[in-house]
Amino acid sequence: MLLTTILVKNLPEDKLKELKRLKVELGCKTWAELLVKLIDSQRQVVLDKSMIVEMKNGVEGFLKLGPTVSSRWKGEPSALDESRKSKRHENAQSDPNA
Repeated sequence: MLLTTILVKNLPEDKLKELKRLKVELGCKTWAELLVKLIDSQRQVVLDKSMIVEMKNGVEGFLKLGPTVSSRWKGEPSALDESRKSKRHENAQSDPNA
């Protein structure tokens, strides 16, 4: 087993308390275990301006579909009925004994 020492200087008290809390919450025995869990679980995603604009445009386009779908979907069956029917179909396919 490889043992190493981690020295952290000039860490504000509130940050140290937060790290200690995380260490307990995540069930880590050592600071190294905590670092490994944090590294494995906290991958950062970097978005550039063009990606943000593309996402906003996609959301706006999706939201614009609402009135169109509402105006064209009139009468029976309702959207809720179709959703339930779809779920029953999915469940029947996944469970051949149903």
